[in-house]
Amino acid sequence: MSQLIAPFDVHDPQFYLLECAAHGAPWSRAAFTGCEGKLYRTRALWVDGEVVGFTICHLVAGELTLMNIAVHPQAQGKGYGAILLKDLIDFASHGPVPPENNAIAYPIFLEVREHNHSALALYRKFGFKDIGRRPHYYPPIPPAQDKETAIVMRKS
Repeated sequence: MSQLIAPFDVHDPQFYLLECAAHGAPWSRAAFTGCEGKLYRTRALWVDGEVVGFTICHLVAGELTLMNIAVHPQAQGKGYGAILLKDLIDFASHGPVPPENNAIAYPIFLEVREHNHSALALYRKFGFKDIGRRPHYYPPIPPAQDKETAIVMRKS
């Protein structure tokens, strides 16, 4: 099995299709394609030539925000989310300040739906800590009608 993590173009339709398949309340196409330029880091994971997931990060003011991570539903549960997250942490570890004692150079922030237990478990496994909550932050995933709270997490 061959694996490759490399940059991707947010305008390539296959990535927005993956976004829609992976998320019950996907980003709008405009929000997705707006994540381009020197402050954004987009990485996709290909397995045997097929895209199985991606990350979109924003780097500003010495902080890295994981804005989006997606793994195709047919590829979930196979460790691909962990591979993508490790790639992000490796990138954050090579910032402008040499890491000491396994510290990372860029602190990483993210938000996750409070009921996304698998994602919360993955982030906590990689050392992310809860630092706050944003009530009514996420749009509902149909058939739900209530907005969902976001858990704000940080790894530093």
